[in-house]
Amino acid sequence: MNCPKVLEDAIEGLYSAFSGYVLPEDTMPCPCCHSEGADALLHAAPLRKLGWVHLGDYADEALSVWGDLDCFKHFLPRVFELVLTASDWNKQTPSPELIFKRFHYGAWRNWPNQEQRAVERMLQAVWETVRSNPPIEGGYIDVDQWLCCISQCEDDLRHYLDEWLKDDRLSACWVLSSLILGSTIAYTGTDHTKPVWDNSEDPDVMLARVRSWFNLPQRGAFWEGCDVQYSQLQNWVRSAAALEKLRRAETSCANTAMEVEFAAAQRCIREAGSTKWEPVYRDRTFQTAYWKSPTYRLY
Repeated sequence: MNCPKVLEDAIEGLYSAFSGYVLPEDTMPCPCCHSEGADALLHAAPLRKLGWVHLGDYADEALSVWGDLDCFKHFLPRVFELVLTASDWNKQTPSPELIFKRFHYGAWRNWPNQEQRAVERMLQAVWETVRSNPPIEGGYIDVDQWLCCISQCEDDLRHYLDEWLKDDRLSACWVLSSLILGSTIAYTGTDHTKPVWDNSEDPDVMLARVRSWFNLPQRGAFWEGCDVQYSQLQNWVRSAAALEKLRRAETSCANTAMEVEFAAAQRCIREAGSTKWEPVYRDRTFQTAYWKSPTYRLY
């Protein structure tokens, strides 16, 4: 499918805003972490021709053990173009959450206004694209993942959640049911501290406690450090407004399978405090997510 125009325009905005940052002769990969030829990959082609084979390792470690802020800003437009549009993801490609976290490391809210506006436009385009699309055949749009990506950059999700509430398109309702049925958001909190093994306790009791912890629903590891955003999202998902949004979708969608799905999502919200998460999360009987061959793509 063609890239949605809102996303395409936002990517071009990144290229424009960061065009003044030139490729340094030495991108400074940590010599303890990388082979001698690691830097050569970043010089292997013009910026817009670089792929994950060139940028994968760098994108995963930029601003930590590879390069400075100006170097990151040079590669930023291409890195995020690949994150948002490339289909050649593989096991060596860093997760989108790790790449979006570079903005946090780079303190992007201290960047020049033009650069901040370009990043904001990109985040808005990501969120609009997520809300605009039904599930992808052969995979699914991981709503939890993309909201986690945005949370790596934004300290407050209220604006995004307000947009979602006002969006009455069927696709936006489908995204909500997909989040509820395809993640543990309705069932988890921000406290997921693993029990610390205590040698003074009965080993069998301690082992049972650890096993019990592993059987609990767990939020994604990339939400660590984003407790405020996670709580905002969870409270919104559990709210009366979200329930009403799903109820309206159920009564107006004119599709039996979708009616069942929207009703199930409402039930999950109402019973989240007393119902085990496993049946909903493991049965995978709903059409929001096809569950096989998950994709990072947005469209």
